[in-house]
Amino acid sequence: MNNTPNLITDPSLSAKQPHKYLGIFGMVWVMFLILSVFTAAKTFSIGPLVFTVAILTYPFTYIFADIFTEVYGYRVTRKIVWTGFVCILLASFITYIYSIIPPSSSFEGNDAFKLIFQLSPVLAIATTFSFFSGELTNSFVLAKLKIFTKGSQVWVRLIGSTLAGQLVDNTIFFTVAFLVAGFFTANELIPLIFSSVAFCTLWETVSLPITYRIIKFIKHKEGLDTYDHGTNFSPFSLKQ
Repeated sequence: MNNTPNLITDPSLSAKQPHKYLGIFGMVWVMFLILSVFTAAKTFSIGPLVFTVAILTYPFTYIFADIFTEVYGYRVTRKIVWTGFVCILLASFITYIYSIIPPSSSFEGNDAFKLIFQLSPVLAIATTFSFFSGELTNSFVLAKLKIFTKGSQVWVRLIGSTLAGQLVDNTIFFTVAFLVAGFFTANELIPLIFSSVAFCTLWETVSLPITYRIIKFIKHKEGLDTYDHGTNFSPFSLKQ
């Protein structure tokens, strides 16, 4: 996984290259992000630990973002993150409008429909704030660790960045969901935060062999192995 001479490493050049697989992975990533909004309100327990069902697929958003940053660089990942925010906000507010349209007399599931989709704007806002902070923390830590380790010890930057990002992400999401909407009880709040961080970090660790292979494959096919030297790490800068 170290820097290979035949691959483009400059972040400015990398961002301007035609990307073969970025669009495909980006769409799958957005799908996982939207899915987390519409499923986050339901919780389940494994022994004393409490989880939201969204935790089953939410780690994929971080795994994919790791791949984006590792191959394409922070500035490309930043654009994908902003695209994801727009998508989840649009999806949540459109489904909210659907939920307040009076149903026909033959539609018997309106209460269940409203229960899911009238929550979505609040969950989308909570997800936007939390994921914005968490994912950009994740990508920033990964990009900096890649420079610091000179491309070696991939497992350190993948796990370390996920741990940092998930801690920020879950703390903000569950706190906002608890304080603003009351989706979770005070007794659930702390266990949800720490069990979710632990689960996502464990999922990242277990997935490392597959993540390695995907990153290696995409680097070879794209001809990219971006190192973010000189990158503007402001989350609000969308310039190449």
